[in-house]
Amino acid sequence: MARIKKTREPVTVAQMSPRKMFFMLCGCILFAYCLINLSAVTGFLKKVMSALGPVVTGFIFAYILSPAASWLENRLNRLFSRVIRKHPGFVHFTRGFSAFVTVLIFIGSLALLVVAVSTQVVDGVTTLVSKMPGYVNTVTEKVEEIFRRDTSFSNFLRELNERFSASDLGMGKVDAVDLSQKILSTVSTGLVGTLGFLYDVVIGFVIAIYLLISRKRFVKQTKQILYAVCRERTANWINERITSASKTFGTAVLGKFVDSLIIGMLCFAGNKALGIPYATLIAVIIGVTNMIPFFGPIIGAIPCVLLVLMENPVKALYFAAFVIVLQQLDANILDPRIVGSSIGLPAFWELFACMLGGGLFGIGGLIIGVPAFAVIYGLVRDLVHGIIRDRVQRGELEGDFVRETLGFEPQDAAETGLFQSVPLSEDVLTDLDHPSPAKENAAEQKEDTVHQSG
Repeated sequence: MARIKKTREPVTVAQMSPRKMFFMLCGCILFAYCLINLSAVTGFLKKVMSALGPVVTGFIFAYILSPAASWLENRLNRLFSRVIRKHPGFVHFTRGFSAFVTVLIFIGSLALLVVAVSTQVVDGVTTLVSKMPGYVNTVTEKVEEIFRRDTSFSNFLRELNERFSASDLGMGKVDAVDLSQKILSTVSTGLVGTLGFLYDVVIGFVIAIYLLISRKRFVKQTKQILYAVCRERTANWINERITSASKTFGTAVLGKFVDSLIIGMLCFAGNKALGIPYATLIAVIIGVTNMIPFFGPIIGAIPCVLLVLMENPVKALYFAAFVIVLQQLDANILDPRIVGSSIGLPAFWELFACMLGGGLFGIGGLIIGVPAFAVIYGLVRDLVHGIIRDRVQRGELEGDFVRETLGFEPQDAAETGLFQSVPLSEDVLTDLDHPSPAKENAAEQKEDTVHQSG
């Protein structure tokens, strides 16, 4: 393997254009200011994000509902094609109507889901409260029976009670005023947070309607800014990367949502067939937690099994077996067919992304961690492959080295190292078999150098 290194002259400050120098100085000053006043900048960013909470929520809703709104708009345009030919402005009506109907159906579905789940939750809590005294009495009787059989443990507890009293542990005196203030503070904080969340959701739905109606105009305006600021080659590269990232993320999230919806419906049907109590609540828990890769089935199955166990232990065993079969069906049949290879991550990186997202952002990070990391993974992979492709075309890398060492094969796409290798394009493969003029000249220069040295 031989490499031909090309020396590049460094760009000095004197060779920079005034515009580049101005932006570079402004960036350095801004970066230094942010480092010096890091706490103030962080507080300002938190205020901005809090103020833009409804906008962010509306953008999320619009992004999720955009495929459904586009599908409905296309159907309406086909249905009213004759009217649109005579009156082209009628397209705006179909676009607005499809956006409004999509958001309305989504809100109605959420409302029905909340009502059904809340009813099941109230019934479950009521049943639990009514049966709690019986559970407590049963546990008390078992503990007393253990104490009667083994007096050493009861003597140990009596000795601990004599050595450490409640006052010694700092629990003898309780300030009722301080305790009530803490309770009121916690309740008020939770109430304010709930009202803020409801405000973001309500205003977010309104903003989502406007975003769905004007989504094509916003895309055009974004492209105008992109091509006005960047060069055509750079703008094309950014546009392709954004389109690919949006497709990867949207397909992964939407596919996982459809898969979880099917799992929830199958779980509800199975619960009804087996006579499992709280069928609706359990189906919703299983469906929602199924959005979380790896840990979702475990997170959803454990509380559901415990809930059924308090009602009927035998049915809890039936439900546990049913959940195992359902998750195997999802992992081996539904998920590969619905989500497919849209994520494009090896198993290790999916687990890594899930743990990283959950550790940083909680439940939301568990759900979107894998699609977000898949986007980053794809961008880095395309960037690395693009650089290698350019170096092959310039003659800086030999074909044998690219094929054998880096793992780029014409037919196979074997995984090499960190990045999953994909077949190179036809022009690069042609260049590997038939070197470019630059590559031939470099090889000739190398042979002449070797011959002269010999």
